[in-house]
Amino acid sequence: MFTHHRARGIILSAREKRDSDIIFTIFTEDIGKLEVIGRSIRKGGSKLAMGMSLFSFVEIGFVEGRTCNTLTDAVPIRDFREAKKDLGKLSLLYRVSEITLLLVHGQEKDERIFSLLLSSMEKINELSLSRRELKLFLCFFSFHLLYFLGYRMYTKKCVFCKGRIKGDCYFNPKEGGVACKRCFKRKPSGIYLEDVSSLNSFFKSDVSEILSENPAVFLKVLDNYLSFIPEAKGKRFV
Repeated sequence: MFTHHRARGIILSAREKRDSDIIFTIFTEDIGKLEVIGRSIRKGGSKLAMGMSLFSFVEIGFVEGRTCNTLTDAVPIRDFREAKKDLGKLSLLYRVSEITLLLVHGQEKDERIFSLLLSSMEKINELSLSRRELKLFLCFFSFHLLYFLGYRMYTKKCVFCKGRIKGDCYFNPKEGGVACKRCFKRKPSGIYLEDVSSLNSFFKSDVSEILSENPAVFLKVLDNYLSFIPEAKGKRFV
């Protein structure tokens, strides 16, 4: 017997299978990451195709089978059309999707990740973002996602001496946090940060607080931090 389900989620990827099928990866509100197959969805006149646009927020119906989940219907909730018209924003949506698919494994509900994805796509759609700000937005999203997945970045105290950090410091990706100047002299490995408060701002809820920062520094922090995370080894995001 097949079990019928309904779920709301964001379409993160769509890959073709056989002549006319598409496998969708969706991060859902109540289930987590989910794969469903749209049978014959690439054939002309498919009603399902209209509701399954990439990077859209949708409500779907699907049947849970023995080997795969089969899509039965789709109702679009929000398409984020304005973001998809802008090449820079569309590129950012792909990057957000890429890093989510890379780091999130298994089918497990996580309301924080779902909320992060949905709110990020809403802001990308609504805000006017320069090329520099698009890069900062990627860092903002990625640092939050890593935090929710348990890869906490220690920024309050030195990862070596545990002394409180104030002002400039060095981010040590191997240790997953910042080192004070004194400890850096003993172990000179890290990325210089003029002010630790700038890095702390990336973990606040309002993305506008970080849009004046230098993206090169924080993209370097992100890329180096990811290099020490097993799922991301061998991948580059900068």
